Amino acid sequence: MITLLSPHYVLQEVTEDDIVIASLAWGFTIGFGWLTTWNAMKQTKHIYKRHRVSIFRNAYVWMIWLEILVCLIFSIICWLHLKGYIPPSFAFYFAILTTWALQVQFLLQIIINRCSILLTDKKHAFRLKVGVAVLITAVNISVYNIWIPARLQISERYIWINEWWDRVEKAIYLIVDGALNYYFIRIVQRNLVMRGLTKYRSLVKFNMCIVGFSLSIDVLIISMMSLHNTFVYMQFHPFAYIVKLKIEMSMADLISKVARTRD
Repeated sequence: MITLLSPHYVLQEVTEDDIVIASLAWGFTIGFGWLTTWNAMKQTKHIYKRHRVSIFRNAYVWMIWLEILVCLIFSIICWLHLKGYIPPSFAFYFAILTTWALQVQFLLQIIINRCSILLTDKKHAFRLKVGVAVLITAVNISVYNIWIPARLQISERYIWINEWWDRVEKAIYLIVDGALNYYFIRIVQRNLVMRGLTKYRSLVKFNMCIVGFSLSIDVLIISMMSLHNTFVYMQFHPFAYIVKLKIEMSMADLISKVARTRD
């Protein structure tokens, strides 16, 4: 198999401590994964009862299940790589990066979907979806062009650039995530609470509390990048995004619950 590795490629040592940390992350991923999958099944069943076959045109349903799928794939191949069952190669790095890129895109679009439900201007909602998708795609393309050559150890320059850009792009995702959640709070306050629908104040309070927890997960990923084995922190990616997905699904449940209650 053609690996495209540098002739001077040095395999990174995986210690027992690395395996312990990665195992903890994978264990949490599986645990939250079961809870999230169960929640996804309940929401899908509820949507199916309301819309029947048109559920297949529901973007939200597609995105939550695809997010679960890519998190599962990411966690499995990352674990197998750390255990030595999957050797380093261009194909492996491309696969792991693609699942990561899809994780980010799906999650941010799920947040935007939450915002668009409450937006009266659907053209603005569409522009928001496209704008964020274009921004994140541009960042992802830059990561493909830097991260993969750095992992293949093509040159020291790529490795040095990746050390900085890897943190910068994750900070960009954190800012976009925070901005979208702040925008959602503003929409609820302006379009609902200020118009007399005071029952939605609980939604604002819950989102303000949960957004801090959600952003702290992004900070966790960035802080884990300081681990000795730079690949171990990647085992935290599926854990972080499966937790974020659970948060988004809880928000969807709360919106539905609040909408059904009397003011």
